[in-house]
Amino acid sequence: MVEIHTLACLDYLMWLRTGDEVAKRTGLNQSTISRNLHKCCEAFFLNVKKVNNEYVITGNTDLINLERNVHQHHRWKSYRPLRVDAMFWSGRAYFSAPIEDYVLGNHDFMHVAQPLAMLRDGVLDALIAPFPDCPAADDSTLASFPLAYFPCYLITVESHPLFSINRELTLEDIVAYPSLALPEGAFPIFEDYAKSLGLWNSPSSIFRYEMEKWEGRNEKELTTSFASIFGANLHNPTQKVLPYKLDMKCGDFLVVKKEFANHPLCQNLRQVLHDRLKPWAEQYSEIRLCPPGF
Repeated sequence: MVEIHTLACLDYLMWLRTGDEVAKRTGLNQSTISRNLHKCCEAFFLNVKKVNNEYVITGNTDLINLERNVHQHHRWKSYRPLRVDAMFWSGRAYFSAPIEDYVLGNHDFMHVAQPLAMLRDGVLDALIAPFPDCPAADDSTLASFPLAYFPCYLITVESHPLFSINRELTLEDIVAYPSLALPEGAFPIFEDYAKSLGLWNSPSSIFRYEMEKWEGRNEKELTTSFASIFGANLHNPTQKVLPYKLDMKCGDFLVVKKEFANHPLCQNLRQVLHDRLKPWAEQYSEIRLCPPGF
């Protein structure tokens, strides 16, 4: 129906959200990107509009998803560059350098529904998804491979009154202050756990990472927020881990469509991601690496 680079412009725009980011990945100028976007809309009888900084397709997507499936099979079978992304807290650990045969995303997702939908539709080829909110083993479409398990922390600013308590912190101490919460359903399993503790109660409308709208609120509002071991060590240096141990195991899983789970490019990506976590595991004993195990 449309050429590979034509559909890529639409899908990259949905994924990366700005023409500048699409241009970086494709090498095309803005006028060409816009022209290809309109070609796709005409070919598949769709409209695209921007809502809350996200490009949204309106219309019946059955036809374009069939075309995406064809293009995705071409990428895998022809060993063309594949598209991979991650949640905001993990991306900087895994994507510290380019990965051969892969196009890297902005790793700014703060929920799982949208990137998993992109993966199912063929916009993305691989996703580093968070455990426990990654697809289950019995998912009919997607295969999930464990990369690592690690603890989850509560963080806040160093000046927070909780750091002034001269005894062991209790959950009662912590729930006396508001806890940042992502929109409902962003990470449903983790959300249920956090709410069971009396946390996750200060709402946020954020779906893509912006420091000032997430942990930046800790300084202004005396909130606490959850962080993985990567988030606690890679992001805002004004944040400090609270000395309270949560009993929730978190982790990262690589997710691809089941039909590509045994492809050499998938196996290579699993190995690359494993190797990139080795220095982290050497520095932080809390990280349990999972062998690639082909």
